[in-house]
This record gives sequence, C-alpha cells and structure tokens, in this order.
Amino acid sequence: MHISLSEIDPKNRIYCNRSLNMRNIKAVGFDMDYTLALYKPEEFEVLAYQETLKKLVSAGYPETVLGFTFDITHMIRGLAIDKHRGNIIKLDRHRYVKVAYHGFKELTREERRSLYDASLAQSYEEPDYALIDTLFTLADAYLFAQLIDLRNKNPDKIRKTPLEIYRDVRHSIDLCHRDGSIKLKVAKNPGKYIKRDPLLKDTLERLRQSGRKIFVVTNSLWDYTHVVMNYIFGNDTQNLTLDWVQNFDVIVTGAAKPSFFMSPNPLYEVDPQSGLLRNTDGVLSPDSKIYQGGNFKQLHERLGISSGPEILYVGDHIYGDILRSKKELGWRTMLVINELEAELEALLKFKDEFKRYEELLQIKDDLDDEIQKLQLELEKTSTEATKGNASKSSTVQSLTQKRDSTREALRRSMRKYHQNFHGTWGQLMKTGHQNSRFAAQVENYACLYTSQLTNLLNYSPNFSFRSARDFMPHDFVHD
Repeated sequence: MHISLSEIDPKNRIYCNRSLNMRNIKAVGFDMDYTLALYKPEEFEVLAYQETLKKLVSAGYPETVLGFTFDITHMIRGLAIDKHRGNIIKLDRHRYVKVAYHGFKELTREERRSLYDASLAQSYEEPDYALIDTLFTLADAYLFAQLIDLRNKNPDKIRKTPLEIYRDVRHSIDLCHRDGSIKLKVAKNPGKYIKRDPLLKDTLERLRQSGRKIFVVTNSLWDYTHVVMNYIFGNDTQNLTLDWVQNFDVIVTGAAKPSFFMSPNPLYEVDPQSGLLRNTDGVLSPDSKIYQGGNFKQLHERLGISSGPEILYVGDHIYGDILRSKKELGWRTMLVINELEAELEALLKFKDEFKRYEELLQIKDDLDDEIQKLQLELEKTSTEATKGNASKSSTVQSLTQKRDSTREALRRSMRKYHQNFHGTWGQLMKTGHQNSRFAAQVENYACLYTSQLTNLLNYSPNFSFRSARDFMPHDFVHD
C-alpha cells in the first residue's frame, strides 16, 4: 500500500533519520512510561514535585519551600544542570552554551562565555552535569532553580553548595518513587494521572497481525506496571485483571535500563497473580512471559531473535531507551517526543516570521561578502595611499556599520522567533540557527522519531521509511 506523506497531518507523521524497511523487523518493543502510558503532567509531575518538597523539608530544608509551586511549562528537555555552578544551560550540537540561567536569572553573553569557554573542552556530561532528557526530570530542573534562587536571596536559609542542593533534590525525588509516595496515589486513582490513547490497542494488534512479536521493557516493577497497564488498556475497576498481558509476547519489568543493554543482570520470572519472583538460573520456562531484570541476551532468546537490527524499540528516553540500545546492540529505534506536536504547530504558525529572519540573514551575508571582496581588493593594491583606496576604505566602513546593525536586528529577530516556541529556552530542536544538542542526539541515535507511538497506525506494518539525502556544504557548488 502506497502512502503519501502529504495525506498525513505533520503532527501524526513519523520522521526518518535512518532508512528503515519494516519488512526486516521481527519484533517491536516498547518502554512504558511516557511511551505506552501517557501521563498528565499537570497532575503527575505536580504530584512528584509536591512529594519531593515534603522530603526536602524532612531533610532539613526550610519550611518556606512548602510554599513553592511548579510551573510545568518553564523547563524543556535537552537542558543540562551545572551541578557545581548552580546554572541550567542549553547547548547547540557543537556543545556551545547558547542560553544559561543561574536560578531564574539569565546570564549575559559575556557571563556565559567566561564560564563556558569552548577552549576549556568541557564534556557537559555526568558527573559534573545532569542531563534533562526525560519529561520526568523537568521537575528536577525547576526545583533546583528555585532552591538556587532562594539560596541567593536568603543565604542564611540554605547553607549548601549547588552540588549538595542537586544531590538532595535527586535523592528526594528517587525516594518518592521508591517509598510509594507517588505510585500509591497513581494506583488509587490512575485516571487522574494517566491519559488513555484510544488507538493504542489497535496499533499493537495491527503489528501482531503482521507477524511481529510485541514486547515491553520497562524500569518500573511489576506491581506498578500491572496497575498502569490495566488502566491504559481499558480496565476502570479497582479489581486488576491480566487481560492486558495478552497484547504482548514478552514483558520485562525492573529492567534497570540502560544497564539492561550492557550488563548480565539476574533474571527472575514474575508470578503475575502474587507478584512473587522465581529465580530462573538462566533457564527460561517456555510458558512464562513476565520477567524482572535480566538483559538483552535472554530477551533475544525468548523472542527468537538472532541479531539486534531485527528489533525496533520505541521509547521516550534518549539515553536510557535509544542511545544504548542503538550503540550497544544495533537495535533499530524510534523516539517518542510528546512535545513534537506543539513544536510542529509553532513551525507552521510562525513560518512567515521565520522567512523575515531568513531575509535579514541573507542581507547580512550579502554585506559580509561585499565587505570581504573590498578588503581583498585593498590588500592586493599598492601600499601607497590612493584616492581609490580611500574611497574603498570609506565604503568598507559604511558597509560594516550597516552589517553590524543588521546583525543586531537579526539577533533580535531570532530571539523573538524562538520565544514563539518557548519564552525562556526557545525552540526545542534549535539554538539560534544551529540544531540543539538534543536534536543532534535525536539525529544520531533515533532511526525514527514521532510525537506518539500510535502514529504507527498511519503506516503499513511493512512500510519502508526513507531518510533524506545527507548533504555536505560543498554539495551545493552546482547551485
């Protein structure tokens, strides 16, 4: 069946970085959180944030923080927390810091450059930096910024370094996930925190009917996975059933990704009725399909897969789901970027504003070319002062002033354009006119990317996704 992309709404398309023929895929796997299960951030993330505030006060932070509120729109994915300086930064694909905030105070261009000089060859990776690469970590970044802001304004209230503050925030959030502060509330009222996608079951059924094995690999443990999956597959009662299990050939919980893709972790079979674990001693029962832990080798065995490229794995976490599975195993990958819908809407809505920016850019580039041409002519002429040289020098000076004013107008135009996407951080996939680091990771490690996994329903199970041709700057010499 031929499918024309023009027939599919851009928000519902799957975008291709690396050509992928679905005929070669024998198994399709999914992460659960923010992939199969779509959370309501205004409820779920706020719950996690509020429970974390309580943990911080219990750990000695002033009760002032209990009055904090969470603006769920303030942070975006692709940022990095500078644990030592207390800054949150956004980088382009070349790892230049293009936007930086200390708490909620924006750093000037000069301040950014003095702290993040490219010659220092900083990695912007762990352990000195924390990457905001999932929707779960947006609350981390916002709360960190709030505490840095409070520390700056009231140093007597928080006598801790930025690194200590970050560790306390991270520890408190992890504790909320471990002790049931979050999951027990979700289990009690899943509809308050989780959205159902009415197309989910049809999408999985279509893949299964095409002959693919379908599996789940999630870091959530069985008890929570069971609650969430029951809800998203339509069970409204408090009495959990195992009906949803029939949608999958293999279910791996407690996977501890990304180590699942690299390390030989212990594998247990899960009794779905009691939730108890049974040690497999490396031998898989032919009747079992629900596991905890293990690694990719046992999964391959259970699925009857001989090589990584026969698997397409769909997840929302660029590092935990996509990067490692691609680099270590050669799995084909599809990244779910929930924010992509809003990004595409803004691209279409503000396309005329972008054209005006490009017109300014062309004017600036033409002025640069003319200045360079005149400067080259001046360098080639005699060192003796001539009337012609004086005239050219005056023209260069005039053009330079015009170029500089155009450059400033261009900078204002680009900032205004970016604020259409996000008032603080700008476009998710860009910093200035360069791809952001997040976009570069998507390009490098996600074979496909889309706004939600059920967009697979818009394509044949045997569709051949084709990437655009790669170009180098010299490829345009014939234009």
